[in-house]
Amino acid sequence: MAGEAKVDEELKLAGFIVGVGLYGIDIMRIKEVIQAKPYRIRPIPQAPAIVEGVIQLRGVVIPVIDLRRRFSVVIDPAIDHLNKLIIVSVSGRIAGLKVDRVVGELRVPARSLRPAPSMLRGDAGDAGEDIFSGVCRVNEEMIFVINLDGLLRVTQG
Repeated sequence: MAGEAKVDEELKLAGFIVGVGLYGIDIMRIKEVIQAKPYRIRPIPQAPAIVEGVIQLRGVVIPVIDLRRRFSVVIDPAIDHLNKLIIVSVSGRIAGLKVDRVVGELRVPARSLRPAPSMLRGDAGDAGEDIFSGVCRVNEEMIFVINLDGLLRVTQG
């Protein structure tokens, strides 16, 4: 019986688009999703290149990580007004992930998650942490599942 429950286990991911890629994160790590446009992102001197700056949301200063920069996607100013910020909680810290578009909840059978290809994994020289926890498919779409702990650790390194 216990084995059957594991077979049917689903991952609940929040799906989003960056460039032409579909990505997902554990839905339970999300605090909220907001429109990026009304918030002025203030640059931070000497911040890692993928940190666009910080915003103030209800009195809390939140670093904004531009996933377009992280994944080397050409930034199209024509769609900048559509960008969303996914506010996530990671190891007791809050961060905003800037994405092109949010597609909503994706349910994926846990058994379908495969390890990320070795070329996408970190190594000892890259903060030693993978930013992808795996890859899976929904219909014909490939979803790269982001390891938030690894992503944020890389931005600090």
